[in-house]
Amino acid sequence: MNQLVKILLTGTLILCFLSMPALFYRVSGYILFVGFLWLAYDAFQRRDQIDVKIFAVLTILYNPFFIIPLPHFLWLIVNILVIIGMILNILFAEDNPYEDFTKKDDR
Repeated sequence: MNQLVKILLTGTLILCFLSMPALFYRVSGYILFVGFLWLAYDAFQRRDQIDVKIFAVLTILYNPFFIIPLPHFLWLIVNILVIIGMILNILFAEDNPYEDFTKKDDR
């Protein structure tokens, strides 16, 4: 499920580089916000503190309610860095990160 969310968010960020209607950018802000919020919550459940911090910062950055006023060229740089980071995260993610937290010796 998380890999699908990451692919959806990466695709949304890539589509933001195309000439799209203004409504797409508004909707993509909500999609990115909810997606990064979900990934931060899931990382919190997995007890992965680094991913929690990264996805929490991205949730705040792509917040559609209180928009951070960055110039357009900075948004382009941020989007490129996030796309590269998400692709690396997709490629190098663990297969099943939840199995580390189950107790093997329960009787």
